[in-house]
Amino acid sequence: MTTIHKATQPSDFLAAVPSMLGYQPTESVVVIPFAGHRTVGAMRFDLPGVENAAAVANVAAGLVCKIEGATGLAVVVYGERTQAEAVAEAITRKAAECGLSVVERFYVTGSGWGLIGDDAVSPMPEVPEHLAAMVTAANQHAGAALPEVDEAIAREVAEALPGDLGLRLAMLDVDPLDLYEGALSWDGSNLEAQSAATMIAMMNRPSLRDVALVQWAHGFAAGESALDAQIAWESGVEYPKHLAMVMWGEGPRPDPKRLEAALTACRLLAALAPEDAQVGPLAAAAWLSWALGRSTHADQYTHRALAIDPEHGLAQIVGTFVAAGHLPEFSFGVSR
Repeated sequence: MTTIHKATQPSDFLAAVPSMLGYQPTESVVVIPFAGHRTVGAMRFDLPGVENAAAVANVAAGLVCKIEGATGLAVVVYGERTQAEAVAEAITRKAAECGLSVVERFYVTGSGWGLIGDDAVSPMPEVPEHLAAMVTAANQHAGAALPEVDEAIAREVAEALPGDLGLRLAMLDVDPLDLYEGALSWDGSNLEAQSAATMIAMMNRPSLRDVALVQWAHGFAAGESALDAQIAWESGVEYPKHLAMVMWGEGPRPDPKRLEAALTACRLLAALAPEDAQVGPLAAAAWLSWALGRSTHADQYTHRALAIDPEHGLAQIVGTFVAAGHLPEFSFGVSR
């Protein structure tokens, strides 16, 4: 998304960075792409050692180059000054090779902030109230914690999980696609144990989970197409490319509001599920986080899923994407 931040001086811009991310970054390199004078989102990377600065610079500049309309970038390094200078210099060099301008370069330490290349250190700027309200997590790791849930409902869910999934759907008298769509309105206060148990069971069925992810990304009609395609594929018919592309992060950009709502649902399901049944909701949460551009959270969900099932396919795939610094193509406004 394109975001306009009116900054009359460097401190104004620096104060706005956490609001772009939704959290206060720590030990991080944040790269903010620009299209002209407008910011185009923000990307966070773990702060590397000086010896690995060039590798992070290659990935960061390469990702900015893929954004349609990107003309430049700003760099904010949260960490020790020597590391900040090494990373910023490496990104500056790589940006120049890609034809990108460098709008500004900052470092932030525990004692204040400064412009890289300038010896002056300033106290951290006061954050305007409207921007502070947009920072919903203490750091990049905090937002991936599973929510607290009602223990009584969790027990009911655990008791309801064993059994035939088809019979459970028949008892609920609900179509899987309707259940997926209904989950987008879950907020933790309106959950029924039987519906949650059924959803957990479906998230642990790869075919049904993938249908859910396609539907959550592109709507009910896409879910119908994905379900029909899955049934046909099981009979030997080739799976349609345009549906497979969704799982690989290609094609039209999904509706981020639907992905956010689906992520909320999967986090609730993972929190309600017994440990051995958490893997499906966790892997789905990992993919949804990755699709939203939150690789740090995707990595955490992936690790939790693989700790339960080291051979879990979707968790392995998302983990590979994250380790390679690979983001969905639709994050860059690119359709294939």
